[in-house]
Parts: sequence; C-alpha cells; structure tokens
Amino acid sequence: MANAVYTKAKESLLKGQINTTASNYKVLLIDSNEYTVNISSDQFVSDIPSNAIKATSGNLSNITSTNGILNADDIVIDHSGEAFDAIALYQVGSSNSDSRLILYIDNSEGLPFEGTNSNISITIFWSDTVSKILSL
Repeated sequence: MANAVYTKAKESLLKGQINTTASNYKVLLIDSNEYTVNISSDQFVSDIPSNAIKATSGNLSNITSTNGILNADDIVIDHSGEAFDAIALYQVGSSNSDSRLILYIDNSEGLPFEGTNSNISITIFWSDTVSKILSL
C-alpha cells in the first residue's frame, strides 16, 4: 500500500464534514499485520481492529490549512515499544465510530518500526516540503 487519503475523507471534505481548524486530530500507530487498509471504504477509526492500534497520540496542535495545505506541529507519542508499520491521521469524534479517518501513511522514514523492549517516545515529523501533512 502507498500513502493515501481515505476516499471517504475526500467525500467528507467536499461535503463540509471536516473542518481542519475547528476539530481535533490525532495519530494512530498501526500494525498492518492486524489491519488490512481499504482506502476506498474505511471511514472511521472503528474500521481498524483495536488490536492493530499500537498507540494513539494526543491532539495535534497549531493546525493550519493555508492555501490548501494542512500542517501542524510535529507530535510526540508515548509508546510501549510494540512494532508498527503505518500511521493514520483522524478527526476526533465522540467515539471511534464517528472519528473520521483522513490519511494513511506506510511509506515514510522510520517505517516500519521494528519495536523495542521498553517504553519510548516517538516523534512524528511532518514533512518540511511544500505539501506538509496534506496538500489539496
């Protein structure tokens, strides 16, 4: 699988159901051995089996969406050290069944993470290129 925006997220953006500056966003660390991504039909965090989610970040901060480019501060995630090989960005809802999946990344520096036997902090560094997190 290559990095991709979930199709249902694109649909939600066009319907005005995603507001990048008025909502909270988080990142999931995912084990793809436990989750087979379906970019076309997966829509909510509840579409990802709970055993595939290895960690969840806090809310992203300083989110901007200037000129069609989504950006935020890099984020640190406290992690148990379990292996993972993808991350997903999502819009926080009231539960996993209405928290919208936005972006799936499995091709990036640091992925896959092979794991370690101790708790660690993992920093997600968003791109410094013109596209940042996501560019429309």
